[in-house]
Amino acid sequence: MRVFYWFAAITLLVAASSVALSANAQEVTPTVEATTEPIANIVPYTSPEALPDAVRLEGLRPVYQQFNRCSAAALTIQLSYFGWQGTYDDTIRALNPDAEDVAVRLDEMAAFAAAQGLKAVYRIGGTLDLLKALVAGGFPVLVENVYYDGPNAFQDWMAHNRVVMGYDDARGEIYTFDSLLGNGENNTGRPIPYADVDERWRPFNRDFLVLYRPDEEAAVQTIMADYWDEHYAAEVALQLSQAELDGGASDSFTLFNMGSSLVELGRYSEAADAFDRARQIGLPWRMMWYQYGPFDAYYEMGRYDDMLALAREVIADTPGVEESYYYAGLAYQAQGDVERAKSNYQVALIRNQSFALAQTALASVSGS
Repeated sequence: MRVFYWFAAITLLVAASSVALSANAQEVTPTVEATTEPIANIVPYTSPEALPDAVRLEGLRPVYQQFNRCSAAALTIQLSYFGWQGTYDDTIRALNPDAEDVAVRLDEMAAFAAAQGLKAVYRIGGTLDLLKALVAGGFPVLVENVYYDGPNAFQDWMAHNRVVMGYDDARGEIYTFDSLLGNGENNTGRPIPYADVDERWRPFNRDFLVLYRPDEEAAVQTIMADYWDEHYAAEVALQLSQAELDGGASDSFTLFNMGSSLVELGRYSEAADAFDRARQIGLPWRMMWYQYGPFDAYYEMGRYDDMLALAREVIADTPGVEESYYYAGLAYQAQGDVERAKSNYQVALIRNQSFALAQTALASVSGS
């Protein structure tokens, strides 16, 4: 199996990518003009009910993570709130079965939660007020954000998943269970100032995951209000990026987020343009470990060589990102190179045998 993997990796790495990823995207302010179509005026979220001044949820089980396993740890913490009796090792085996798998998508987490009898909803474009409303309603929220804390070795930009389980308006803080940095005094939540929440969250288009029992769906839907509609959430995220552009406070994260939102809205040409500009300015080298919108936009625009160049770029640094092999397979398949497509789908599944998209794609080129 390993011999086959290295063969496929070499197949992907025969050419170098022309675009480098920078580690300082958040420090760059490009001068660009917005090119998106006018979007609907989205009314800022307000909770349908008055919220208490402070809330801290109880019943979450602390978990301390293994290296590059914060996703499985955060999901285990979130599941524990609902009485799940599984272990962190169970979650790792389902979500990170390969030692070099460095990231987990929210849809993968949702699918695992569904296998445990829970339901899940995940969206982009979240706000602090929405986080507070969900927590006040009794639902801890998993968020994907940037890890800045710790010694210098950990200050190179990377993603980190935390579970928001409380807030306090008087102190201006949310509280999280954090598998790397701890859970606060007496496991009552580690504080993050309100002022820091969006700075950490924005590079991931303010995405979030909510779990709930099937009989709680109406309650979650009421709290989320218009966010229950994926299109609405994508429009909110797009408007937030547009406001950053219009206000002169944008960077490559703004443009990348804009591209991701436009992909969700099916506006692939505009999305590809936004991703191109974001990549030209520079992004952290780990960015494509976690988010794959450029692949989707380029695929829809028929830019298969660009997909392959981007896949090679990711794999050259980090060969464990199974999504890169999947998208390379799509590109090869679209170009009529069935054998290379099949090889890349197979490697994606060697990396993660539960990768449903790769399973379907492999079946499509295998005649089964």
